Amino acid sequence: MNKFELILEEKISPIAQKISGQRHLRAIRDSFATIMTFLIIGSVFMIIANFPINGWEELQVKLFGEGFPQLIMTPVRVTFDFMSIYIAGAIAYNLSKRYNIDAFTVALLSIASFVLLIPFDAKIEIDGVSHVVPKVLQIGAWVGAKGLIVAIIVGIVVTEIFNLFIKKDIRIKMPPSVPEAVSKAFSALIPGFVIITLMLIVRFIFAATSYGSLLEMIYSLVAMPAQAFIGNNVFGAIGLSVASTLFWFLGINATSTLNGVIRPFWMQLQEQNMTAIQAGLTPPNILTEQFYDLIYMGGIGATLAVCIFLTLRSKSKQYKEIGKISVIPGMFNINEPVMFGLPIVLNPFAFIPLLVAPVVLIIINYYVMYFGIVPKPNGIYLPWTTPPIIQGYLITGSIKGALLQLFDMFVVMGIWFPFIKLMDKKQYELELQEDDEDDDFDFTL
Repeated sequence: MNKFELILEEKISPIAQKISGQRHLRAIRDSFATIMTFLIIGSVFMIIANFPINGWEELQVKLFGEGFPQLIMTPVRVTFDFMSIYIAGAIAYNLSKRYNIDAFTVALLSIASFVLLIPFDAKIEIDGVSHVVPKVLQIGAWVGAKGLIVAIIVGIVVTEIFNLFIKKDIRIKMPPSVPEAVSKAFSALIPGFVIITLMLIVRFIFAATSYGSLLEMIYSLVAMPAQAFIGNNVFGAIGLSVASTLFWFLGINATSTLNGVIRPFWMQLQEQNMTAIQAGLTPPNILTEQFYDLIYMGGIGATLAVCIFLTLRSKSKQYKEIGKISVIPGMFNINEPVMFGLPIVLNPFAFIPLLVAPVVLIIINYYVMYFGIVPKPNGIYLPWTTPPIIQGYLITGSIKGALLQLFDMFVVMGIWFPFIKLMDKKQYELELQEDDEDDDFDFTL
Protein backbone atom coordinates (compact mmCIF):
# COMPACT_ATOMS: atom_id res chain seq x y z
CA MET A 1 0.00 0.00 0.00
CA ASN A 2 1.52 3.35 -1.04
CA LYS A 3 1.71 6.39 1.19
CA PHE A 4 -1.36 8.06 -0.34
CA GLU A 5 -3.59 5.05 0.29
CA LEU A 6 -2.18 4.69 3.80
CA ILE A 7 -3.13 8.29 4.66
CA LEU A 8 -6.62 7.74 3.25
CA GLU A 9 -7.17 4.54 5.22
CA GLU A 10 -5.63 5.58 8.54
CA LYS A 11 -6.42 9.30 8.75
CA ILE A 12 -9.29 10.32 6.53
CA SER A 13 -11.47 7.21 6.41
CA PRO A 14 -12.08 7.00 10.21
CA ILE A 15 -13.11 10.68 10.31
CA ALA A 16 -15.46 10.23 7.37
CA GLN A 17 -17.03 7.15 8.94
CA LYS A 18 -17.50 8.96 12.23
CA ILE A 19 -19.25 11.87 10.52
CA SER A 20 -21.43 9.48 8.53
CA GLY A 21 -22.46 7.64 11.69
CA GLN A 22 -23.23 10.73 13.79
CA ARG A 23 -26.64 10.10 15.38
CA HIS A 24 -28.30 13.40 14.45
CA LEU A 25 -27.17 13.25 10.83
CA ARG A 26 -28.30 9.63 10.60
CA ALA A 27 -31.69 10.53 12.05
CA ILE A 28 -32.08 13.29 9.46
CA ARG A 29 -30.98 10.98 6.65
CA ASP A 30 -33.28 8.15 7.74
CA SER A 31 -36.22 10.53 8.12
CA PHE A 32 -35.92 11.93 4.62
CA ALA A 33 -35.61 8.38 3.33
CA THR A 34 -38.85 7.55 5.16
CA ILE A 35 -40.92 10.43 3.76
CA MET A 36 -39.52 9.80 0.28
CA THR A 37 -42.24 7.14 0.01
CA PHE A 38 -44.90 9.84 0.37
CA LEU A 39 -43.16 12.16 -2.06
CA ILE A 40 -42.83 9.48 -4.73
CA ILE A 41 -46.54 8.66 -4.36
CA GLY A 42 -47.36 12.36 -4.65
CA SER A 43 -45.13 12.60 -7.72
CA VAL A 44 -47.03 9.82 -9.47
CA PHE A 45 -50.25 11.82 -9.11
CA MET A 46 -48.36 14.93 -10.18
CA ILE A 47 -47.34 13.15 -13.39
CA ILE A 48 -50.93 12.02 -13.98
CA ALA A 49 -52.23 15.56 -13.46
CA ASN A 50 -49.55 17.20 -15.63
CA PHE A 51 -48.58 14.54 -18.16
CA PRO A 52 -46.48 16.22 -20.89
CA ILE A 53 -49.04 15.88 -23.69
CA ASN A 54 -50.81 18.83 -25.29
CA GLY A 55 -54.48 18.98 -24.30
CA TRP A 56 -54.07 16.55 -21.38
CA GLU A 57 -55.91 18.73 -18.85
CA GLU A 58 -58.78 19.37 -21.27
CA LEU A 59 -59.05 15.61 -21.82
CA GLN A 60 -59.29 15.02 -18.05
CA VAL A 61 -62.09 17.55 -17.76
CA LYS A 62 -63.92 16.02 -20.72
CA LEU A 63 -63.71 12.49 -19.31
CA PHE A 64 -64.15 13.08 -15.58
CA GLY A 65 -65.64 16.53 -15.09
CA GLU A 66 -64.56 20.06 -14.13
CA GLY A 67 -63.37 19.17 -10.63
CA PHE A 68 -61.12 16.28 -11.62
CA PRO A 69 -57.84 18.26 -12.11
CA GLN A 70 -58.12 19.54 -8.53
CA LEU A 71 -59.15 16.13 -7.21
CA ILE A 72 -56.17 14.36 -8.77
CA MET A 73 -53.87 16.95 -7.17
CA THR A 74 -55.16 16.20 -3.64
CA PRO A 75 -52.58 13.43 -3.02
CA VAL A 76 -49.91 15.94 -4.01
CA ARG A 77 -51.23 18.35 -1.39
CA VAL A 78 -51.26 15.80 1.44
CA THR A 79 -47.72 14.61 0.62
CA PHE A 80 -45.67 17.61 -0.52
CA ASP A 81 -47.60 20.33 1.31
CA PHE A 82 -47.26 18.67 4.73
CA MET A 83 -43.69 17.42 4.48
CA SER A 84 -42.35 19.58 7.34
CA ILE A 85 -44.85 18.03 9.75
CA TYR A 86 -43.82 14.56 8.60
CA ILE A 87 -40.14 15.43 9.01
CA ALA A 88 -40.62 16.89 12.51
CA GLY A 89 -42.21 13.63 13.61
CA ALA A 90 -39.86 11.33 11.71
CA ILE A 91 -36.64 12.90 13.03
CA ALA A 92 -37.90 12.75 16.61
CA TYR A 93 -38.95 9.15 16.10
CA ASN A 94 -35.66 7.99 14.55
CA LEU A 95 -33.50 9.84 17.06
CA SER A 96 -35.59 8.55 19.97
CA LYS A 97 -35.11 4.99 18.76
CA ARG A 98 -31.35 5.51 19.09
CA TYR A 99 -31.82 6.75 22.66
CA ASN A 100 -34.19 3.86 23.40
CA ILE A 101 -36.94 6.15 24.69
CA ASP A 102 -40.65 6.32 23.86
CA ALA A 103 -40.28 7.16 20.17
CA PHE A 104 -43.96 7.49 19.29
CA THR A 105 -44.71 9.91 22.13
CA VAL A 106 -41.66 12.03 21.30
CA ALA A 107 -42.68 12.11 17.62
CA LEU A 108 -46.15 13.43 18.57
CA LEU A 109 -44.58 16.01 20.89
CA SER A 110 -42.30 17.12 18.08
CA ILE A 111 -45.22 17.57 15.68
CA ALA A 112 -47.19 19.51 18.30
CA SER A 113 -44.16 21.69 19.07
CA PHE A 114 -43.57 22.46 15.41
CA VAL A 115 -47.22 23.41 14.82
CA LEU A 116 -47.12 25.56 17.95
CA LEU A 117 -44.38 27.69 16.37
CA ILE A 118 -46.36 28.34 13.17
CA PRO A 119 -48.34 31.59 12.85
CA PHE A 120 -52.06 30.86 12.63
CA ASP A 121 -52.92 33.99 10.65
CA ALA A 122 -53.30 33.90 6.85
CA LYS A 123 -53.10 36.94 4.58
CA ILE A 124 -55.40 37.01 1.57
CA GLU A 125 -56.19 39.69 -1.00
CA ILE A 126 -59.73 40.56 -2.03
CA ASP A 127 -60.16 43.23 -4.71
CA GLY A 128 -56.62 44.42 -4.10
CA VAL A 129 -57.13 44.81 -0.35
CA SER A 130 -55.09 42.66 2.03
CA HIS A 131 -57.02 40.91 4.81
CA VAL A 132 -55.76 38.89 7.78
CA VAL A 133 -57.75 35.73 8.53
CA PRO A 134 -57.12 34.41 12.06
CA LYS A 135 -57.01 30.77 13.20
CA VAL A 136 -55.92 29.40 9.81
CA LEU A 137 -53.14 26.89 9.20
CA GLN A 138 -52.31 27.17 5.52
CA ILE A 139 -51.66 24.08 3.41
CA GLY A 140 -48.14 24.31 2.08
CA ALA A 141 -46.25 27.41 3.31
CA TRP A 142 -44.67 26.63 6.70
CA VAL A 143 -46.01 23.08 6.93
CA GLY A 144 -44.59 22.42 3.45
CA ALA A 145 -40.98 22.63 2.27
CA LYS A 146 -40.57 26.21 3.53
CA GLY A 147 -40.58 25.05 7.17
CA LEU A 148 -38.14 22.16 6.83
CA ILE A 149 -35.19 23.80 8.59
CA VAL A 150 -37.23 24.58 11.69
CA ALA A 151 -38.86 21.12 11.53
CA ILE A 152 -35.40 19.52 11.66
CA ILE A 153 -34.34 21.73 14.58
CA VAL A 154 -37.55 21.02 16.48
CA GLY A 155 -37.27 17.27 15.93
CA ILE A 156 -33.75 17.23 17.39
CA VAL A 157 -34.37 19.70 20.25
CA VAL A 158 -37.58 18.03 21.45
CA THR A 159 -35.91 14.62 21.47
CA GLU A 160 -32.85 15.87 23.35
CA ILE A 161 -34.98 17.58 26.02
CA PHE A 162 -37.18 14.51 26.45
CA ASN A 163 -34.12 12.25 26.65
CA LEU A 164 -32.55 14.54 29.28
CA PHE A 165 -35.61 14.20 31.51
CA ILE A 166 -35.62 10.42 31.14
CA LYS A 167 -31.87 10.18 31.88
CA LYS A 168 -32.27 12.34 34.99
CA ASP A 169 -35.34 10.25 35.90
CA ILE A 170 -37.54 13.36 36.15
CA ARG A 171 -40.92 11.78 35.44
CA ILE A 172 -44.03 10.39 37.05
CA LYS A 173 -43.60 6.72 37.90
CA MET A 174 -46.56 4.40 38.06
CA PRO A 175 -46.80 1.05 39.89
CA PRO A 176 -45.86 -2.08 37.88
CA SER A 177 -49.52 -3.17 37.86
CA VAL A 178 -50.51 -0.18 35.71
CA PRO A 179 -50.82 -1.00 31.96
CA GLU A 180 -47.76 -0.05 29.93
CA ALA A 181 -49.60 2.45 27.72
CA VAL A 182 -50.91 4.33 30.76
CA SER A 183 -47.50 4.23 32.45
CA LYS A 184 -45.83 5.71 29.35
CA ALA A 185 -48.44 8.45 29.17
CA PHE A 186 -47.80 9.56 32.75
CA SER A 187 -44.03 9.19 32.31
CA ALA A 188 -44.18 11.67 29.41
CA LEU A 189 -46.27 14.26 31.29
CA ILE A 190 -43.47 16.27 32.91
CA PRO A 191 -41.05 16.37 29.93
CA GLY A 192 -44.00 16.93 27.57
CA PHE A 193 -45.36 19.83 29.62
CA VAL A 194 -41.92 21.46 29.79
CA ILE A 195 -41.37 21.06 26.02
CA ILE A 196 -44.74 22.55 25.07
CA THR A 197 -44.24 25.41 27.55
CA LEU A 198 -40.81 26.20 26.12
CA MET A 199 -42.21 26.24 22.58
CA LEU A 200 -45.00 28.56 23.72
CA ILE A 201 -42.42 30.93 25.21
CA VAL A 202 -40.44 30.86 21.93
CA ARG A 203 -43.63 31.63 20.01
CA PHE A 204 -44.44 34.54 22.35
CA ILE A 205 -40.93 36.02 22.12
CA PHE A 206 -40.74 35.94 18.32
CA ALA A 207 -44.29 37.22 17.93
CA ALA A 208 -43.04 40.44 19.54
CA THR A 209 -40.22 40.85 16.96
CA SER A 210 -40.33 42.22 13.44
CA TYR A 211 -40.09 38.65 12.10
CA GLY A 212 -43.29 37.53 13.77
CA SER A 213 -42.15 33.94 14.20
CA LEU A 214 -39.06 31.76 14.58
CA LEU A 215 -39.81 30.20 11.19
CA GLU A 216 -39.71 33.55 9.42
CA MET A 217 -36.42 34.49 11.11
CA ILE A 218 -34.72 31.16 10.26
CA TYR A 219 -35.98 31.33 6.69
CA SER A 220 -34.80 34.92 6.23
CA LEU A 221 -31.40 34.62 7.90
CA VAL A 222 -30.41 31.02 7.17
CA ALA A 223 -32.56 29.18 4.65
CA MET A 224 -32.71 31.74 1.86
CA PRO A 225 -28.93 32.52 1.78
CA ALA A 226 -28.04 28.83 2.09
CA GLN A 227 -30.51 27.92 -0.63
CA ALA A 228 -29.02 30.52 -2.95
CA PHE A 229 -25.38 29.58 -2.30
CA ILE A 230 -25.59 25.80 -1.83
CA GLY A 231 -28.87 24.58 -3.22
CA ASN A 232 -29.24 26.71 -6.35
CA ASN A 233 -25.71 27.64 -7.30
CA VAL A 234 -23.57 25.81 -9.85
CA PHE A 235 -20.44 26.18 -7.69
CA GLY A 236 -22.30 24.72 -4.73
CA ALA A 237 -23.39 21.83 -6.98
CA ILE A 238 -19.80 21.16 -8.00
CA GLY A 239 -18.66 21.31 -4.36
CA LEU A 240 -21.33 18.81 -3.32
CA SER A 241 -20.33 16.49 -6.15
CA VAL A 242 -16.66 16.64 -5.17
CA ALA A 243 -17.50 15.93 -1.51
CA SER A 244 -19.67 12.93 -2.46
CA THR A 245 -16.92 11.59 -4.70
CA LEU A 246 -14.32 11.85 -1.94
CA PHE A 247 -16.51 9.87 0.45
CA TRP A 248 -17.20 7.18 -2.13
CA PHE A 249 -13.52 6.95 -3.06
CA LEU A 250 -12.86 6.04 0.56
CA GLY A 251 -15.49 3.32 0.30
CA ILE A 252 -18.06 5.21 2.38
CA ASN A 253 -21.57 5.56 1.01
CA ALA A 254 -22.07 9.00 2.52
CA THR A 255 -24.10 10.40 -0.39
CA SER A 256 -27.32 9.95 1.54
CA THR A 257 -25.81 11.70 4.57
CA LEU A 258 -24.68 14.69 2.51
CA ASN A 259 -28.01 14.75 0.71
CA GLY A 260 -29.76 14.70 4.08
CA VAL A 261 -28.09 17.99 4.96
CA ILE A 262 -28.82 19.70 1.65
CA ARG A 263 -32.22 18.11 0.92
CA PRO A 264 -34.25 20.75 2.84
CA PHE A 265 -32.99 23.40 0.44
CA TRP A 266 -33.60 21.17 -2.59
CA MET A 267 -37.16 20.49 -1.52
CA GLN A 268 -37.98 24.18 -1.42
CA LEU A 269 -36.62 24.58 -4.94
CA GLN A 270 -38.58 21.57 -6.16
CA GLU A 271 -41.77 22.86 -4.57
CA GLN A 272 -41.28 26.17 -6.37
CA ASN A 273 -40.86 24.32 -9.68
CA MET A 274 -43.96 22.24 -9.07
CA THR A 275 -46.01 25.33 -8.18
CA ALA A 276 -44.82 27.08 -11.33
CA ILE A 277 -45.80 24.15 -13.55
CA GLN A 278 -49.25 23.97 -11.96
CA ALA A 279 -49.66 27.66 -12.78
CA GLY A 280 -48.58 27.07 -16.38
CA LEU A 281 -45.25 28.85 -15.86
CA THR A 282 -41.64 27.86 -16.51
CA PRO A 283 -39.94 26.24 -13.48
CA PRO A 284 -37.52 28.78 -11.97
CA ASN A 285 -34.90 26.41 -10.50
CA ILE A 286 -32.34 24.06 -12.05
CA LEU A 287 -30.45 22.46 -9.17
CA THR A 288 -33.09 20.30 -7.56
CA GLU A 289 -32.34 16.82 -6.26
CA GLN A 290 -33.56 15.34 -9.55
CA PHE A 291 -30.94 17.37 -11.40
CA TYR A 292 -28.33 15.26 -9.63
CA ASP A 293 -30.24 12.09 -10.53
CA LEU A 294 -29.70 13.06 -14.16
CA ILE A 295 -25.97 13.33 -13.49
CA TYR A 296 -25.31 10.11 -11.60
CA MET A 297 -26.19 7.59 -14.30
CA GLY A 298 -25.24 4.27 -12.75
CA GLY A 299 -24.35 5.83 -9.41
CA ILE A 300 -21.62 8.15 -8.16
CA GLY A 301 -19.13 8.98 -10.92
CA ALA A 302 -21.72 8.10 -13.59
CA THR A 303 -20.21 4.60 -13.68
CA LEU A 304 -22.82 2.96 -15.95
CA ALA A 305 -20.50 3.91 -18.82
CA VAL A 306 -17.70 1.95 -17.12
CA CYS A 307 -19.92 -1.13 -16.78
CA ILE A 308 -20.87 -0.98 -20.47
CA PHE A 309 -17.24 -0.62 -21.56
CA LEU A 310 -16.10 -3.53 -19.40
CA THR A 311 -18.89 -5.73 -20.75
CA LEU A 312 -18.40 -4.93 -24.45
CA ARG A 313 -14.75 -3.95 -24.90
CA SER A 314 -12.69 -5.37 -22.07
CA LYS A 315 -9.89 -7.80 -23.00
CA SER A 316 -9.33 -8.87 -19.42
CA LYS A 317 -11.45 -11.85 -18.41
CA GLN A 318 -11.73 -10.53 -14.87
CA TYR A 319 -12.84 -7.07 -15.97
CA LYS A 320 -15.33 -8.51 -18.47
CA GLU A 321 -16.92 -10.62 -15.74
CA ILE A 322 -17.07 -7.60 -13.43
CA GLY A 323 -18.78 -5.69 -16.25
CA LYS A 324 -21.37 -8.42 -16.76
CA ILE A 325 -22.11 -8.53 -13.04
CA SER A 326 -22.25 -4.74 -12.71
CA VAL A 327 -24.13 -3.61 -15.82
CA ILE A 328 -27.65 -4.64 -14.73
CA PRO A 329 -27.39 -3.05 -11.24
CA GLY A 330 -25.79 -0.04 -12.95
CA MET A 331 -28.88 0.43 -15.11
CA PHE A 332 -30.76 0.97 -11.85
CA ASN A 333 -28.07 3.34 -10.48
CA ILE A 334 -26.52 0.79 -8.12
CA ASN A 335 -22.76 0.86 -8.51
CA GLU A 336 -21.33 -1.05 -5.53
CA PRO A 337 -20.40 -4.07 -7.72
CA VAL A 338 -18.14 -2.02 -9.97
CA MET A 339 -16.94 0.31 -7.20
CA PHE A 340 -15.65 -2.56 -5.07
CA GLY A 341 -15.15 -5.18 -7.78
CA LEU A 342 -12.93 -3.32 -10.23
CA PRO A 343 -12.07 -1.70 -7.79
CA ILE A 344 -12.60 2.04 -8.08
CA VAL A 345 -12.54 2.54 -4.31
CA LEU A 346 -9.03 3.56 -3.13
CA ASN A 347 -7.74 3.24 -6.68
CA PRO A 348 -5.82 6.48 -7.32
CA PHE A 349 -5.85 5.90 -11.07
CA ALA A 350 -9.66 5.71 -11.17
CA PHE A 351 -10.04 8.73 -8.87
CA ILE A 352 -9.55 11.26 -11.68
CA PRO A 353 -12.50 10.20 -13.90
CA LEU A 354 -14.61 9.44 -10.81
CA LEU A 355 -14.17 13.09 -9.78
CA VAL A 356 -14.15 14.78 -13.19
CA ALA A 357 -17.07 13.02 -14.94
CA PRO A 358 -19.92 14.31 -12.72
CA VAL A 359 -18.40 17.81 -12.56
CA VAL A 360 -18.35 18.03 -16.36
CA LEU A 361 -21.94 16.79 -16.54
CA ILE A 362 -23.06 19.32 -13.92
CA ILE A 363 -21.62 22.15 -16.02
CA ILE A 364 -23.12 20.84 -19.28
CA ASN A 365 -26.57 20.10 -17.88
CA TYR A 366 -26.76 23.29 -15.87
CA TYR A 367 -26.11 25.54 -18.84
CA VAL A 368 -28.28 23.70 -21.37
CA MET A 369 -31.13 24.17 -18.87
CA TYR A 370 -30.08 27.73 -18.07
CA PHE A 371 -30.28 28.72 -21.74
CA GLY A 372 -33.56 26.87 -22.21
CA ILE A 373 -32.25 24.18 -24.56
CA VAL A 374 -33.59 21.47 -22.23
CA PRO A 375 -36.49 22.06 -19.78
CA LYS A 376 -35.66 22.45 -16.11
CA PRO A 377 -36.65 19.71 -13.62
CA ASN A 378 -40.40 19.73 -13.08
CA GLY A 379 -40.31 19.04 -9.33
CA ILE A 380 -41.50 15.42 -9.30
CA TYR A 381 -39.76 12.81 -7.16
CA LEU A 382 -38.68 9.57 -8.77
CA PRO A 383 -37.16 6.50 -7.13
CA TRP A 384 -33.39 6.90 -7.48
CA THR A 385 -33.36 3.46 -9.13
CA THR A 386 -35.25 4.77 -12.17
CA PRO A 387 -33.12 3.84 -15.24
CA PRO A 388 -31.36 6.64 -17.15
CA ILE A 389 -33.05 7.94 -20.32
CA ILE A 390 -36.49 7.11 -18.84
CA GLN A 391 -35.36 9.21 -15.89
CA GLY A 392 -34.39 12.11 -18.15
CA TYR A 393 -37.79 12.12 -19.84
CA LEU A 394 -39.79 12.03 -16.60
CA ILE A 395 -37.70 14.59 -14.70
CA THR A 396 -37.86 17.20 -17.47
CA GLY A 397 -41.21 16.16 -18.96
CA SER A 398 -39.58 16.22 -22.38
CA ILE A 399 -37.81 13.91 -24.83
CA LYS A 400 -35.01 16.48 -24.68
CA GLY A 401 -34.23 15.29 -21.15
CA ALA A 402 -33.83 11.72 -22.40
CA LEU A 403 -31.60 12.89 -25.26
CA LEU A 404 -29.53 14.94 -22.82
CA GLN A 405 -28.84 11.87 -20.70
CA LEU A 406 -27.90 9.92 -23.84
CA PHE A 407 -25.47 12.69 -24.79
CA ASP A 408 -24.13 12.72 -21.24
CA MET A 409 -23.46 8.99 -21.49
CA PHE A 410 -21.13 9.53 -24.45
CA VAL A 411 -19.38 12.39 -22.64
CA VAL A 412 -18.78 10.17 -19.61
CA MET A 413 -17.50 7.35 -21.80
CA GLY A 414 -15.02 9.76 -23.34
CA ILE A 415 -13.77 10.80 -19.88
CA TRP A 416 -13.51 7.26 -18.48
CA PHE A 417 -12.25 5.59 -21.68
CA PRO A 418 -8.47 6.27 -21.52
CA PHE A 419 -8.30 5.34 -17.84
CA ILE A 420 -10.34 2.15 -18.10
CA LYS A 421 -8.54 1.14 -21.31
CA LEU A 422 -5.15 1.41 -19.62
CA MET A 423 -6.37 -0.40 -16.49
CA ASP A 424 -7.82 -3.14 -18.70
CA LYS A 425 -4.56 -3.41 -20.66
CA LYS A 426 -2.50 -3.87 -17.50
CA GLN A 427 -4.93 -6.43 -16.09
CA TYR A 428 -4.93 -8.32 -19.42
CA GLU A 429 -1.13 -8.42 -19.49
CA LEU A 430 -1.11 -9.69 -15.91
CA GLU A 431 -3.55 -12.46 -16.83
CA LEU A 432 -1.39 -13.47 -19.83
CA GLN A 433 1.65 -13.58 -17.56
CA GLU A 434 -0.20 -15.78 -15.07
CA ASP A 435 -1.32 -18.10 -17.91
CA ASP A 436 2.30 -18.44 -19.10
CA GLU A 437 3.44 -19.31 -15.60
CA ASP A 438 0.71 -21.95 -15.34
CA ASP A 439 1.85 -23.44 -18.67
CA ASP A 440 5.44 -23.66 -17.38
CA PHE A 441 4.28 -25.88 -14.53
CA ASP A 442 1.98 -28.01 -16.69
CA PHE A 443 3.61 -31.43 -17.01
CA THR A 444 2.51 -35.03 -16.86
CA LEU A 445 4.10 -37.96 -15.05
